[in-house]
Amino acid sequence: MIPEKRFLNQIQQVLARLMQPLWLLDTEGTVLLPEENRSKINLPEFMEPGMPVAFEGKTFLMIGITPELILCADAQGAATHDCIVLAGAMVQSMGRGEAPIQSRYDVYRRVLREELAGSELEALAHEHQIEMNRERCVLTFQILQTETETAFNMLEELVPRAGGDLLVEMDRHTVVFLKSMENVESFDELYQLAEAIEQTLLDEAGKSCVVGIGEPKKTFPEIGESYRESRRAVEVGRIFLTEQHIYVYRSLVLERFLMDIPREMGTRYHGILFNRKTARLFNDEMLHTIEMFFAKDLNLSDTARQLYIHRNTLVYRLDKVQRQTGLDLRKFDDAVTFKMMMLLGKSGKDKPRPVY
Repeated sequence: MIPEKRFLNQIQQVLARLMQPLWLLDTEGTVLLPEENRSKINLPEFMEPGMPVAFEGKTFLMIGITPELILCADAQGAATHDCIVLAGAMVQSMGRGEAPIQSRYDVYRRVLREELAGSELEALAHEHQIEMNRERCVLTFQILQTETETAFNMLEELVPRAGGDLLVEMDRHTVVFLKSMENVESFDELYQLAEAIEQTLLDEAGKSCVVGIGEPKKTFPEIGESYRESRRAVEVGRIFLTEQHIYVYRSLVLERFLMDIPREMGTRYHGILFNRKTARLFNDEMLHTIEMFFAKDLNLSDTARQLYIHRNTLVYRLDKVQRQTGLDLRKFDDAVTFKMMMLLGKSGKDKPRPVY
């Protein structure tokens, strides 16, 4: 769907004022602005509204409006990142006035994106008979492989819903499951539910997904915060927990903290342990051994059993680390220090800067 000519003209006026040249694309990669350029640009496999993505020397930003639009800069770096984020915010702000609210799903979408507040939110909730004081939690499902079907179409028949539950389409790849907490006895049930849906989607549709789980919120206006938390959980989890597909915001306190450390500082501290002198020591086998030792709560016997090695072999490897680094990973304090230094290496890699 191509936006109205009037809206395109408004966007053109914004882009014309910027020192950094930006293109406006549709979801197929076709250039809409500038109008004289009708070429097609390769898009990243996955984009989330509001989150800049670096790809093939360019920076992309999906704008969370209807129809979905994408800003593209033929450059990368901090200045480009800031410019495209600001331009995206201005275009999104203009787009809010262009998209009328026609259904209760539009209301939910706008509240999830934190675009409604105060008396306007209350009036729309009353008009569309939406309960203001029901406790809800956001589970955000993201499916990359959506060649012919949207994520919403894939999940609509798979997600079990009780009274007060709702499935909301955010974009082609992203669906929010608003789960009523009325009959949920523990937070673990939400994880088990996400796990069951993820497995069912894989078994029946052959599609993989990632899930972010935010915090339960007491009132309707707060669900936008839960949605933001669920997205943050996915952003952080994909960097630190690459083996997993379900990310819980409340379980990622350390990882969120490390993500907020300036990249230069994180890289500097990571280099204290992981450098040329220790490169041979920390090979893949050693790192796998250490990660398993941490996963088994520093238990020597359980770790050796899981790795199918003799306990003395494990002790020898840990002694080797202690001799070269001064850290005895069998001691809690040293283990915490090592784990944080190791995780700083992941947080310091090239990644989209967090957008709140």
